[in-house]
Amino acid sequence: MKPIFGKGLFPFGAHVYREPCLDIDAVLDDLPLLKRYGFNMIKVQEHWSADEREEGVYDFSRVERIIQRADELGLGVYLGLTMEQAPAWLWRKFPDCHLVYADGRSHNQPAQYTIPMDGKPGPCWDHPGARAAATRFIAQLAQTLGQYKNIWAWNTFQEIGFWPNTAGKLGFCYSPHTLARFREWLREQYGALSALNAAWQINYAHWDEVEPPRREEPLAPYIDWRYFMDDVYMARALGFKTRALRENDPGKRPIFSHADTPRVGSGATFNWARVGDFFGTSNYPKWNNGHPWDDPVDTEADALRNELWEEMMLCTDLARSCNGRGRALWGAEFQGGPISTSLHYGRKPTPKDLRLWMLAGLACGMTGISFWNHRPERFWKEGNGFGLLDSLGDSSRRMRAVSQIGAAIQRHGEFFANSQPPRAQVAILVNEDLYHFFQACNGDVIEHYRYNMRGHYARLWRLGAPVDFLDSQQVSAGELAQYKAAILTMPLSLDAAYFARLRDYVEAGGCLIAEACPGRWDKYGWTTLAQMVVGGEAVFGARHDDLVMVSEAGATPRWMPAPRRYGEFDSSTLLSGAGDFEGLRVLANFWLQTLQPTSGEPILLCEGAVAGVRNQYGAGQAVLLGSFIGFGAMAYRAADADTDAFLMRLLAEAGVQADRCGQLLRRRREWRGRQAWFLINPERESVSIRISKEGFAKATDLLGDSLIAQSEREISLRIGGMNLACVLLAP
Repeated sequence: MKPIFGKGLFPFGAHVYREPCLDIDAVLDDLPLLKRYGFNMIKVQEHWSADEREEGVYDFSRVERIIQRADELGLGVYLGLTMEQAPAWLWRKFPDCHLVYADGRSHNQPAQYTIPMDGKPGPCWDHPGARAAATRFIAQLAQTLGQYKNIWAWNTFQEIGFWPNTAGKLGFCYSPHTLARFREWLREQYGALSALNAAWQINYAHWDEVEPPRREEPLAPYIDWRYFMDDVYMARALGFKTRALRENDPGKRPIFSHADTPRVGSGATFNWARVGDFFGTSNYPKWNNGHPWDDPVDTEADALRNELWEEMMLCTDLARSCNGRGRALWGAEFQGGPISTSLHYGRKPTPKDLRLWMLAGLACGMTGISFWNHRPERFWKEGNGFGLLDSLGDSSRRMRAVSQIGAAIQRHGEFFANSQPPRAQVAILVNEDLYHFFQACNGDVIEHYRYNMRGHYARLWRLGAPVDFLDSQQVSAGELAQYKAAILTMPLSLDAAYFARLRDYVEAGGCLIAEACPGRWDKYGWTTLAQMVVGGEAVFGARHDDLVMVSEAGATPRWMPAPRRYGEFDSSTLLSGAGDFEGLRVLANFWLQTLQPTSGEPILLCEGAVAGVRNQYGAGQAVLLGSFIGFGAMAYRAADADTDAFLMRLLAEAGVQADRCGQLLRRRREWRGRQAWFLINPERESVSIRISKEGFAKATDLLGDSLIAQSEREISLRIGGMNLACVLLAP
C-alpha cells in the first residue's frame, strides 16, 4: 500500500470544529494542547450553509483560521464536507429540489442546524440546479482551502445515508428528476422495455410509464428501486463531490467518505467505498451493547466482550471488506467520551475501554484514527457527550490514556500506516438483492437476516477464524477463488446468474456452505418450482423434501412470529450429526428443511430425515444445512453449544485453520516481513502463556505491559481478563 500521508506517519487526530461553534477562540487555544498530547491531525467539519450564505459569495474565514493555526503547530487537517446542510437560498431558488416521499410530500426541513444529523438527508442531488450549485461551491472550496498544504484528506460525506426520514421501506426519492434517472438506469440494465417487462412480469407500453412501487413493498420492481437508490444514487452523490474536489484541489489530496456503522448484510457500503481513494467507519462501542434476541448480558465482562467483537471488530472488519485490500482504512469517528442522547447519559469510557477499542481497531486494519471529539458537544441531544476532555480543564483519564497509546502507535507509525491483515480463509457472502428481498418482506424480516449473519461472524470470531465479507461484484470478479470456504446465509432469494458464480467456485475446488432453501424465490420474488435455485440440486446433491418452522429453545420467543394456530410450529429440536459428524449436534432455528440426497452425503439428521448434506462437486464441495445456524450463536447458547464444533469441523475439512494460542484469539497485520500479533483474551480470568515466535528474532510489546519474557524461540505473556495485547515481531 502506497503511503499517502508521509513516511512513518499514522494519522492520529480529534474532531475540533463544526458549526454552530460557540467559541472559535477556545478551539484555537486547544490546538497546542492537542499537539502536546501527541495528536498529529485535527478534524474540521465545513458547512455549505455557513460558507455560502448568499449565492456566489464565499466566506471560508472561520475554517481558514483553524487550518492556519494547525499549520503553525505542524498539525494535519482532515476536512469533512457537509453538503447536505444546504443554504437557505438554494431552497428558495429551487423549491423543487427537496427529496420526495412516495406519497408526493417533500422532505422540507429548512432549519440549518448541523446537529445532530449533519443536515441529512439534504437536497435531491438529481436536481440539476442543486447539483450544479453544490459542484460550484466544492470547486471554490477546493481551490481556496486546497492552498493549505497541511490538509491531508477530504471527506465527502460523514456517516453516509438518507437518515433521518419517515419514508419507511420505500425510501427516497420520487422527484421527477430521480424518476427520470431511474428510468435511464433501467434502460442501461435491461436494454429493451420487453426485457424489463419479462423480468418484472409487468406490462408497460412506454418507458415513461415505468414507476417504482409507491404503496406496497413486496413487488418485483422494489428490488431494482432500492438498489438504484441505495447503491446507484448514493454512489453518484459521492461521485460528483469526489470529482469536484479532484479536479480543483491543487494538492490532489486523497478523498474518502465513511459509514456510521456498516449495515450487516447490505452491499451498498461496498459501492460507496469504491467511489473514493479509501474508506472509513464510525465506532461508538458504548452506544449499543448486544441485541435484544441475545442471551442476557449480566456482567461487565460480557458487556466488554460485546463492545470488542461486535461494536469494534465486526464493524471494522466489515468496513475493511467494503474498502478492499491495499487501501487506507480510518476510524473516522472514534468514540472519545460518554454517549449523550438528551436525558440518556452514558458511562465515561475508562482507560481499559479505550485500550480495548484502539487495539481492536488496529487488529482489524485501521491505518488512522480520529476521535469524536476533543471536548464535549454543546447542543441539546448530544450535549455534554463524546469529549476526550471535559468541558473545562486540560486533562482527563481518557485523554491521558489515548495519548499514551497514540504515542506507542507513532513509534511504529510506518508499520501501522501501511500494514494490512492477511486475507482471511473464510468469506461471508453479502448479496444486495437478497438484502432488499428481506427488506420488502412483511414485518421486520430484514432484522432476521442481519441477526443470522451477525451470528455467523460472532461464532467464527470466538472460534478464532477471521473472516472477510464479499459482495456480488467481488464474486463476479473472481475474488472468491482466493478463499477456502464461503458461507451463504439465509439465501432464500437468489439470482441464477449469481449462483452460477458460486457453482464455478465449488467446481474449481472451493467449499460453499449454504443455509436452508437456497433460491426458494428468485431475485424478483417469484417462487421456484423445485424450491431451490437453478443448478442447486446438482451442486448440493439433494432435492427439497419438506419445510417446517421450529420453535425456539426458550419459553419466551425472541424472534419467532406468533403462531396462527396451536401446533403450527414444530418443537425446538437439535439436529444430529451423521457420518464424519456423528456425536455432534446442531440447534435448528426458525426453519427446518429436510432433503432427499441424490449424490450428497447426509451429515445432519432429524428423527431419521436428512437435514443436511455434503456433496463433492468438481474439485470442491458444497454443503447444504437445513436451518439457519447463525441465530444460535448469541442466543440459547447452552442448547447451541455443539454447533461451534460442528462448523469448525466443516471448515477444517475445507483446509481452514483457526488462529489462536490456547485460550487467546490472534489477529495479525503484516508488512515487509514484519508482523503485529493482536492476542485477545475473551475470558474473565487472566491468561499466562508461552507462544512460539514462528521464526521471528525480535518481539516488542506495543504497550509494554503484557510481554513477560522472550527467548530465541518463544515469548511469554500475561494478558488480563477481557483484554488484548499487541506484540510486534521482526526478523
